[in-house]
Amino acid sequence: MEAVEFGAFANNGMIEIPTEYRKDYSTEIRVILLKNKSSQDIKEPEIQERIAAAERLVGIASKEAMTLEVIKNERLARQ
Repeated sequence: MEAVEFGAFANNGMIEIPTEYRKDYSTEIRVILLKNKSSQDIKEPEIQERIAAAERLVGIASKEAMTLEVIKNERLARQ
């Protein structure tokens, strides 16, 4: 069995296969789901800050529309 690992966010039950793997993994595949530790389980402040920033980006990366005000607030929150 050949395997690759990548991080992804589930959006309405859908997980997108990264572009670089689509050609080789476009037909029959086996999926194993592993839940990442939640940000509450991680104690290091710098790591928690990075996780929080990544979680805020979920809305930006999703296909849901965002207003300019929301985008501005998200950007300012990361600075």
